[in-house]
Amino acid sequence: MNLDIYTLFICELYVLGFLSIIMVFAWMGSQYDRVLGFTCLSLILTLVAVFLSSLRSMGLQFLPVAVGNILMMLAYGGLLNAFRLFCGKSIGISWLLGGLLWAVLCFFPAFYFSLPKRVFVICIICIIYTCALIHLLWLKRATLKVTFWPAQLLLWIHLLFHLARIFLDSAAASPLKGAIGGSTFSVYVILESILFVIGLTFTILAMVNERTQIAHKHASLHDPLTNVWNRRALFNDSERIVARCRRQNIAFTAVLFDLDHFKSINDRFGHQQGDRVLIDFCEVVQQLLPKEGRFARLGGEEFAAIIPAPAAEAWLWCERVRLATENSQPDTINYTVSIGFASSNDSERRFDILLALADEALYRAKASGRNRTEQYLTLSAVI
Repeated sequence: MNLDIYTLFICELYVLGFLSIIMVFAWMGSQYDRVLGFTCLSLILTLVAVFLSSLRSMGLQFLPVAVGNILMMLAYGGLLNAFRLFCGKSIGISWLLGGLLWAVLCFFPAFYFSLPKRVFVICIICIIYTCALIHLLWLKRATLKVTFWPAQLLLWIHLLFHLARIFLDSAAASPLKGAIGGSTFSVYVILESILFVIGLTFTILAMVNERTQIAHKHASLHDPLTNVWNRRALFNDSERIVARCRRQNIAFTAVLFDLDHFKSINDRFGHQQGDRVLIDFCEVVQQLLPKEGRFARLGGEEFAAIIPAPAAEAWLWCERVRLATENSQPDTINYTVSIGFASSNDSERRFDILLALADEALYRAKASGRNRTEQYLTLSAVI
């Protein structure tokens, strides 16, 4: 079956126009997300570049060869910016280099009037840009659980196509007059570009959507001030830790922390410094937290943790936290913490029960003068 190049060309214009409209509304609906903004810009630049290529049928050379391909290089640069922003990187000027290189080369007649040289250079530039996109996407592989591999596959197919084009495109001028007027390989270039632009547009939309879902999930499981886990996250993950401790027949410990006289810190130094103390305490605990332990802010100045350790090890760890807190003194503010914990290696023990027992131990620590660690000792009387 022969593919009609004119039909494919019209289809490409239609697809680019339709996707540009979709991306404009997606960009506006996302509160002007910059990733979608640069993707939208790339689609529009590609649309204009493809349209300019049709002007060869009117005997024009400068607009399709020089301006059109510069816009195409800038479109690749726009995609590069979209991926850089997605990875949390700055934009820089690298996105302009492809267009600038093409503009400079067009000043040389040996390049400007040579279709083989233009095909070779455009393939090399496309390969470089695509490699950069693959590298940036690879940096986000840990967070993109769903869209990473489809996006990688799409980019690799695009890269391999342009690599193959270097060897398969004879760069012989097409004998047909009309919309394209490029080489005889142009029909495959148009077909691949249609499939690529459709796939990439919806892949980027899916990537942004996945990123948004990850951000919402992170917000639902983390305390907004200290960025440590909240109560919901702690209780959710505690089930996994308890189950693992039961399988391995090791003890686990529930720990409660309460910053001493925290209200007076707010009254004396202000709420901003009070927040600084909360953040500092979280940093202290996280530096000492065991690898399999979990730590969370329950609310106000109260925190909790679960660690896979028996009572003796838990006591030593709590004391390290207490002493490190006492010596921390953020912005020369002295503060201390009272700690209560309860440990068990009983296979029937539950984290919520241990946390209630740790609360009793914490009450005893505060009643005994604060800035101390207390253990709940009579575990056999409970359950």
